[in-house]
Amino acid sequence: MEITADTVIAVLTGGQSRRMGRAKATLPLAGATVLEHILRVTEIVGLPRILVGSHETQSEDADLCSLRLSTGLPLVRDQYPDAGPLAGLHAVFAATQAQRVLLLACDLPFLTSSFLNWLLRQSDTGDNGSGTSVVPVDDEGRLHSLCAVYHESVRPTLSQALEARSLRFQDFVKASGLRLLGPEQWAGFDGDGQLLANINEPQDYHAALERFEEEG
Repeated sequence: MEITADTVIAVLTGGQSRRMGRAKATLPLAGATVLEHILRVTEIVGLPRILVGSHETQSEDADLCSLRLSTGLPLVRDQYPDAGPLAGLHAVFAATQAQRVLLLACDLPFLTSSFLNWLLRQSDTGDNGSGTSVVPVDDEGRLHSLCAVYHESVRPTLSQALEARSLRFQDFVKASGLRLLGPEQWAGFDGDGQLLANINEPQDYHAALERFEEEG
């Protein structure tokens, strides 16, 4: 795989999905899968896209493997087994020449392309003019680190965290001193408070199904 763009979109499709009980990417939602919904939104952004999967030694759902293949998008795999999203971000930087990665969980069905484009613009310039990493924060203080832009300057801290098996993504974000985007900065994209709602558990999935049916 050769991707030379300075910015790529990476969608995380690995993980054990223990609380859901099955691969979240394959869940049906309004005539498509959860993964297909986020791919439709990211396609509009117009940047190269990559799927990120678990380490090759880990077993995976056959339906998930088939779904990935059907997208036609390149797949990179974690180099660190059982290391979660940090390993996914590391894998993208290792496999591409990207200076920036827009990292997205696959289970964010309410994202919009306008918000993602805005997020990318917020990372366009840093103190040194070379770009910066940005992470949204909601009104409850939660870091949405799996809908964020990471600049290659985080790579040393990322490698250190993985080698030390310090795998909490939010600890990595805090240790890296990244730029946080408060809710007042992106409230205009989130009229109903669901923009960054994800699907972690069955009740989240049922709520998403109901909302898509209502908007139907």
